[in-house]
Amino acid sequence: MMTLGLNSKSQSKDSLAVLNATQSFVKSFISFDWKSFRNAFSSRATIFFPTWEQGKRRTGKKEIEDTWTEIFPEFIDSTKKFDLKIEPRDMLIQLFEKTAIVTFHLGGGDYLSRRTIVFIKENEEWKIIHLHASNLSKPKDT
Repeated sequence: MMTLGLNSKSQSKDSLAVLNATQSFVKSFISFDWKSFRNAFSSRATIFFPTWEQGKRRTGKKEIEDTWTEIFPEFIDSTKKFDLKIEPRDMLIQLFEKTAIVTFHLGGGDYLSRRTIVFIKENEEWKIIHLHASNLSKPKDT
Protein backbone atom coordinates (compact mmCIF):
# COMPACT_ATOMS: atom_id res chain seq x y z
CA MET A 1 0.00 0.00 0.00
CA MET A 2 1.34 3.43 -0.91
CA THR A 3 0.24 6.76 0.52
CA LEU A 4 1.00 9.90 -1.45
CA GLY A 5 1.58 13.42 -0.15
CA LEU A 6 -0.06 16.66 -1.23
CA ASN A 7 1.49 17.55 -4.59
CA SER A 8 0.02 14.73 -6.68
CA LYS A 9 1.87 15.35 -10.01
CA SER A 10 5.38 15.31 -8.60
CA GLN A 11 4.50 12.93 -5.77
CA SER A 12 3.28 10.27 -8.15
CA LYS A 13 6.58 10.31 -10.07
CA ASP A 14 8.56 10.55 -6.83
CA SER A 15 6.62 7.73 -5.15
CA LEU A 16 7.61 5.40 -7.99
CA ALA A 17 11.23 6.58 -7.72
CA VAL A 18 11.20 5.94 -3.94
CA LEU A 19 9.67 2.51 -4.48
CA ASN A 20 12.42 1.74 -7.02
CA ALA A 21 15.10 3.03 -4.63
CA THR A 22 13.70 0.81 -1.87
CA GLN A 23 13.57 -2.24 -4.12
CA SER A 24 17.10 -1.56 -5.38
CA PHE A 25 18.36 -1.25 -1.79
CA VAL A 26 16.73 -4.54 -0.78
CA LYS A 27 18.03 -6.30 -3.91
CA SER A 28 21.60 -5.06 -3.30
CA PHE A 29 21.33 -6.21 0.33
CA ILE A 30 20.13 -9.71 -0.56
CA SER A 31 22.86 -10.13 -3.19
CA PHE A 32 25.54 -8.48 -1.00
CA ASP A 33 26.33 -6.04 -3.81
CA TRP A 34 28.52 -3.71 -1.76
CA LYS A 35 28.89 -0.98 -4.39
CA SER A 36 25.13 -0.60 -4.98
CA PHE A 37 24.31 -1.10 -1.31
CA ARG A 38 26.65 1.61 -0.02
CA ASN A 39 25.57 3.96 -2.83
CA ALA A 40 22.00 3.84 -1.48
CA PHE A 41 23.04 5.92 1.55
CA SER A 42 23.55 9.65 1.86
CA SER A 43 26.96 10.64 3.21
CA ARG A 44 25.06 12.16 6.17
CA ALA A 45 23.05 9.01 6.97
CA THR A 46 22.32 7.59 10.42
CA ILE A 47 21.17 4.10 11.43
CA PHE A 48 19.71 2.40 14.48
CA PHE A 49 20.50 -1.32 14.10
CA PRO A 50 18.10 -3.83 15.72
CA THR A 51 20.59 -5.70 17.93
CA TRP A 52 21.89 -5.00 21.40
CA GLU A 53 25.51 -5.32 20.25
CA GLN A 54 24.93 -2.52 17.75
CA GLY A 55 22.72 -0.50 20.09
CA LYS A 56 24.15 2.98 19.60
CA ARG A 57 23.35 5.24 16.67
CA ARG A 58 25.73 4.95 13.74
CA THR A 59 26.39 8.26 11.98
CA GLY A 60 28.06 8.93 8.63
CA LYS A 61 29.27 6.58 5.93
CA LYS A 62 32.40 5.39 7.76
CA GLU A 63 30.60 4.24 10.93
CA ILE A 64 27.73 2.79 8.92
CA GLU A 65 29.96 0.90 6.50
CA ASP A 66 32.18 -0.43 9.29
CA THR A 67 29.11 -1.76 11.10
CA TRP A 68 27.52 -3.34 8.02
CA THR A 69 30.73 -5.15 7.10
CA GLU A 70 31.17 -6.32 10.70
CA ILE A 71 27.64 -7.77 10.81
CA PHE A 72 27.71 -9.07 7.23
CA PRO A 73 31.27 -9.92 6.15
CA GLU A 74 29.67 -11.31 2.97
CA PHE A 75 29.75 -7.75 1.63
CA ILE A 76 33.54 -7.81 1.41
CA ASP A 77 34.35 -11.53 1.35
CA SER A 78 32.66 -13.34 -1.52
CA THR A 79 33.78 -16.74 -0.14
CA LYS A 80 31.33 -16.31 2.73
CA LYS A 81 27.83 -17.50 1.94
CA PHE A 82 24.63 -16.46 3.68
CA ASP A 83 21.13 -16.82 2.29
CA LEU A 84 19.54 -13.57 3.36
CA LYS A 85 15.76 -13.49 3.04
CA ILE A 86 14.25 -10.03 2.98
CA GLU A 87 10.64 -9.88 1.89
CA PRO A 88 9.05 -6.55 2.81
CA ARG A 89 5.37 -6.74 3.75
CA ASP A 90 2.78 -4.04 4.36
CA MET A 91 4.94 -1.37 2.73
CA LEU A 92 3.81 2.21 3.13
CA ILE A 93 5.44 5.14 1.30
CA GLN A 94 4.78 8.65 2.56
CA LEU A 95 6.12 11.64 0.62
CA PHE A 96 6.77 15.13 1.94
CA GLU A 97 8.40 17.24 -0.79
CA LYS A 98 12.07 16.07 -0.88
CA THR A 99 11.66 13.57 1.97
CA ALA A 100 10.09 10.11 1.88
CA ILE A 101 9.37 7.68 4.68
CA VAL A 102 9.12 3.99 3.83
CA THR A 103 7.90 1.55 6.46
CA PHE A 104 7.43 -2.20 6.22
CA HIS A 105 7.49 -5.45 8.17
CA LEU A 106 9.71 -8.51 7.85
CA GLY A 107 9.39 -11.97 9.33
CA GLY A 108 6.44 -13.59 10.97
CA GLY A 109 5.67 -16.45 13.33
CA ASP A 110 7.56 -15.85 16.57
CA TYR A 111 9.08 -12.52 15.59
CA LEU A 112 8.23 -9.39 13.66
CA SER A 113 10.84 -6.99 12.37
CA ARG A 114 9.91 -3.40 11.62
CA ARG A 115 11.86 -1.16 9.28
CA THR A 116 11.65 2.57 8.70
CA ILE A 117 13.75 4.06 5.92
CA VAL A 118 13.86 7.82 5.50
CA PHE A 119 14.96 8.98 2.07
CA ILE A 120 15.95 12.47 0.96
CA LYS A 121 16.24 13.69 -2.59
CA GLU A 122 19.87 14.63 -3.28
CA ASN A 123 20.81 15.75 -6.80
CA GLU A 124 17.63 14.16 -8.20
CA GLU A 125 18.41 10.79 -6.53
CA TRP A 126 16.63 9.32 -3.52
CA LYS A 127 19.22 8.46 -0.84
CA ILE A 128 18.76 6.88 2.58
CA ILE A 129 19.30 9.50 5.27
CA HIS A 130 18.08 7.31 8.16
CA LEU A 131 17.29 3.65 8.68
CA HIS A 132 15.63 2.46 11.87
CA ALA A 133 15.36 -1.27 12.48
CA SER A 134 13.55 -2.86 15.42
CA ASN A 135 12.48 -6.39 16.27
CA LEU A 136 9.58 -7.71 18.30
CA SER A 137 9.38 -11.19 19.76
CA LYS A 138 6.15 -13.01 20.39
CA PRO A 139 5.46 -13.11 24.16
CA LYS A 140 6.26 -16.49 25.67
CA ASP A 141 3.44 -18.21 27.51
CA THR A 142 4.26 -18.47 31.19
